[in-house]
Amino acid sequence: MRNVVGEICACLALAVGLILAAALPSAAQEVTFRTYKDNSGFSCSFPSDWDFKQTANGDRVFSGQTGSAREAAIIVQVIDRAQTAEKTAQAQLDGLKAQLLAVRDGRIRTEGAAPIAGQQAPFVIASYSTTDSAGKMRPFNHIQMVVTAPRVFLLMSYSAPEGIFDEYMKVFQNCSATLALGEGTAAVPEPEHAQPATPPPSTPPGPPAKSDGADAGKPAPADGGDTIVWRRNSDRGFWIAVPRIWSSQIDDSEPYSLDMRHPDRVEGVIVWALDLGQNTKAKDFADAWEEKLADKIFFMSERLAKPTEQHPGVGLPKVPVVVRQYQGEISGATVQSIAAYVVYKKRGYTIVGYHFLGDAKGQKRVHDAVMSFRLSAPDN
Repeated sequence: MRNVVGEICACLALAVGLILAAALPSAAQEVTFRTYKDNSGFSCSFPSDWDFKQTANGDRVFSGQTGSAREAAIIVQVIDRAQTAEKTAQAQLDGLKAQLLAVRDGRIRTEGAAPIAGQQAPFVIASYSTTDSAGKMRPFNHIQMVVTAPRVFLLMSYSAPEGIFDEYMKVFQNCSATLALGEGTAAVPEPEHAQPATPPPSTPPGPPAKSDGADAGKPAPADGGDTIVWRRNSDRGFWIAVPRIWSSQIDDSEPYSLDMRHPDRVEGVIVWALDLGQNTKAKDFADAWEEKLADKIFFMSERLAKPTEQHPGVGLPKVPVVVRQYQGEISGATVQSIAAYVVYKKRGYTIVGYHFLGDAKGQKRVHDAVMSFRLSAPDN
């Protein structure tokens, strides 16, 4: 019978060793890591081929996209220290321990403290049974740690089925070793009750406007009570559907641009139109844009090397669209963007929407706007 406790403790010891050696260069690195910066003030690194999402209750979830990695998850919960009754990291952990024990087959294997971000962060290692992404009941191993940051507690966990727990431990090791703490730039949402983070299972607008920049058509409700309107630009011959609340500003210089953005938050879409003077493939146009211009735009400074979905089309036959994703940062927080590249009649269009990473509603608004871009009048 395999000594589960011994193996988990050995993994944690290795994690602590990596934390202490984080400043030393590595001779060989199997995984390319990417830095995630949260607007609550913390940052850490995770594999570039892992996915990130923020759940409705504010949990930051990092998980693999393919294969067995889909069953592993690192979750960071952000708890406002001023709003919670548990005022110490140990008190936070004690509450989580009790909840872990209440899970089916829940057991606390070991507990202690590890040097994380300049402090001794208390942790427990637990095991329990829960369903995986396919709905199959399996034994899981779970590390739960509490880190004290300015204004907040970070409840950091790593969970995976027993058979692959060791394999993806290196991801949690790197996340812990690279954790940095700051003051943050935005108010921190707090769940009503902190919960041990268990791994999640793999889980038409109106008619066009009649004049440039004008809002027209029958408004359609969107998430959050927003109203979506079509904006038509006859200067460069395109239509795009955006929230009515977004401002609209045209820059006639080359490349021509229509800048639409939310009045109170980092969220918006910019459409650039560039006369190319020659016939060019959309992919070549996208590559040239990245080489010459993308790094000058803060939310396009780093291209994300992960698959992106297909654009539904611009309303004209045989006009391909290239879709890519990027990220950058502003005021210490990560901003992601999605861009569509189109070439039609020797003119290149770049349509890029940007939002704070983890802002699910903002992500949906900019995604829908980018995907709505048309070179022909939209259907009613």
